[in-house]
Amino acid sequence: MRNLSFFSLLLCSGCLLAGGPDPNGQITGPGAAEGALSGPPSNSSSDPDRFTHLPRLLWDDAGHVIGAPARWDRSDWMTAGAGVAVVLGTGLLLDSSVDRFMARHANASWDRVAKDLQNLGSTPSVFIAGGTYLAGVAFKDPEVRATGIDTMVTMGLAQLLLTIPLKVVVGRSRPSAGQGTNDFHPLNGGESFPSGHTTQAFALASVIAEHADTPWVSCVSYGLAGLVGVARMEQRQHFMSDVVAGGLIGTFVGKAVVAYNQSLRANWHSKVSVSFAPTFQPGGYGLSLAVKF
Repeated sequence: MRNLSFFSLLLCSGCLLAGGPDPNGQITGPGAAEGALSGPPSNSSSDPDRFTHLPRLLWDDAGHVIGAPARWDRSDWMTAGAGVAVVLGTGLLLDSSVDRFMARHANASWDRVAKDLQNLGSTPSVFIAGGTYLAGVAFKDPEVRATGIDTMVTMGLAQLLLTIPLKVVVGRSRPSAGQGTNDFHPLNGGESFPSGHTTQAFALASVIAEHADTPWVSCVSYGLAGLVGVARMEQRQHFMSDVVAGGLIGTFVGKAVVAYNQSLRANWHSKVSVSFAPTFQPGGYGLSLAVKF
């Protein structure tokens, strides 16, 4: 039920654009029990999800993403290699045939649908991320708030660190240019590889999927992101390998950012805990408070 309300809130945000201290450092009353309520005050200056800390978080996450290969083990390198192989294989085997299929089956109805779908990979996705953060603040839901922050960071890093530089370096012409699949002008050409819209859509989808951690939410999120890639191919703005590369970039950065930021949040929450518990004694009852530093 929590995941349902979480995902519904996310979609809506997009549309709406008493004692003394003991030796352990606790302040306790008689009969205190732990675990009734825990967590630091929301206005703590160390809270990684405060919007005012976004530039610092962006910087820290950028270092984490850039330095990721240095921490990879053999399985990570094999996964990365498989991703590269999939992109190259798609380019060699499917780019031409899929582009011809899209050109032959173009029609006004599908064109209108594609133009609407591709918006999920552009400016509206930024409004969804910002709206999600504001919804988390308004409803005091730390998970939704964290999702908004992680989405904004992921989209920014995926584009700035990987997608935009690759566009410049590769210089591939778009399908609409009519130059075929092998027209490359490194540092002086097109912007087809990889797909920025698909990168953005999969960045959004991966963060939602990681935070919700529910199969149906993941399926819906990644499914919509995939449709963005299809829409970009229908619009003759990208070949299939451009879309696959954009999807892999968005997913990689999204997963890396969420995992790292969740560890930061866990460390922050471990610094302070607050507990309340009822107390019963002869002649009366009350409430005990425990604060652990």
